[in-house]
Amino acid sequence: MKKYYAKLWLEFAEEDLEASRTLVKKGLIRTAAYHLQQAAEKSLKALLILQGSEIPRTHDIERLMNLLSTFYAIPRDIWDAVNLTEYAFTTRYPDDYVPVSLEEYEEAYEVAIRVYEWAKGIVEEQP
Repeated sequence: MKKYYAKLWLEFAEEDLEASRTLVKKGLIRTAAYHLQQAAEKSLKALLILQGSEIPRTHDIERLMNLLSTFYAIPRDIWDAVNLTEYAFTTRYPDDYVPVSLEEYEEAYEVAIRVYEWAKGIVEEQP
């Protein structure tokens, strides 16, 4: 049952990645960046579910990674996802808004894809 729910979280993460690419093509970079953060967050939460851990209500990717580090050796390039946390806030509210360039978006997209693929690989390996 844990694997089923983990895969469901990954489906939602994949939808966030797809939504992000659609939005960026329309020039909606700010909202697209938010979806990248969400994709990484949901991918990491899928791994917590797989371990039977409680899922904290947080957008803080570093916190999620620290929780996961008790179960997994997290590759260095996956830790880059910590930088995506800011998009959970700076892209959603006018008071906190910080512009996101297309170059920043593309870098963030590469990180989000790595996190998603890493998590998906672990989930798929489970019996």
